[in-house]
Amino acid sequence: MDGPGKPLRGIVGATLVVARLWSPGMKMTVSNLSDFAQLVTRFRQRRGMSQGQLAQATRLSRTYIYHLESGMRSNPSPHVAQSIARALELQGEERRLLYTAFSILTGQYIDDEQPASELLDFGELAELLVHNTSYPAHSLDRLWFLRSWNKAAITLFELQEEIAGNEKRHLLELVFDARLRRHFHGWESLAKRLVSDFQYNTRTITHLPEYKVLWKHLRELPEFRRIASTTYSEGKPAPSFTFQVQHSVLGRLTLRTATTVFTGINNYSMVSYVPGDQQTLEIYRKYRWQPG
Repeated sequence: MDGPGKPLRGIVGATLVVARLWSPGMKMTVSNLSDFAQLVTRFRQRRGMSQGQLAQATRLSRTYIYHLESGMRSNPSPHVAQSIARALELQGEERRLLYTAFSILTGQYIDDEQPASELLDFGELAELLVHNTSYPAHSLDRLWFLRSWNKAAITLFELQEEIAGNEKRHLLELVFDARLRRHFHGWESLAKRLVSDFQYNTRTITHLPEYKVLWKHLRELPEFRRIASTTYSEGKPAPSFTFQVQHSVLGRLTLRTATTVFTGINNYSMVSYVPGDQQTLEIYRKYRWQPG
């Protein structure tokens, strides 16, 4: 009879699964490394990630990842395996393969059934929240492309024409648009802050082809290359900051950002803009952008 917990036959069957899945096409070399260590290395390399990028994405140390892939650490926890699977965006067969190898290595079982939170479409969730908040707000994907705006945000930033179409726009693309800079009081400081935050928030996905295409496009924007060449991410940015916009009708408003992140790997976020001073608060109340 199987012992407590998951059935022993699951581990035995897992060994056969790894052997079957590896032998046809992956050409694993014989070594003293565990299947789990080799899988982590292979999946990481397939996605063009460095050990440092994987460490940042999983919030583990670079030394830990090095020891894990080198076989010097043979007792990873289920949390580590799940963090790696999320960071590498493993799905289907790849995910099951990694968890199988983990079970063989440690004797611990990971339920491969995705939790309900991972089955939700976070893009739709972000859009729903954006359109149901009274504050001016928009959503961003992990590359900072704008996915949704509410009417209050479009009015606040005077972006009726820019948002009228359905084409995907990037937040930095709007900020660096020469026609829109006049809306931002102290534009240079705001641009530097946003470029620094963008570099920090995307530091673990710079290997992605879509990131490289985006970065090339951003460097073609007027002033972006100059600011980006002297702006570096020095650490995790403060969760909120204050800036000012110059509205053609409402005058100068002081705004404070408020960011809501929906997943541990920052796939989607919602950014709301709340009043930063009493004058702006009164304007918000007049336009019914202030809850309550």
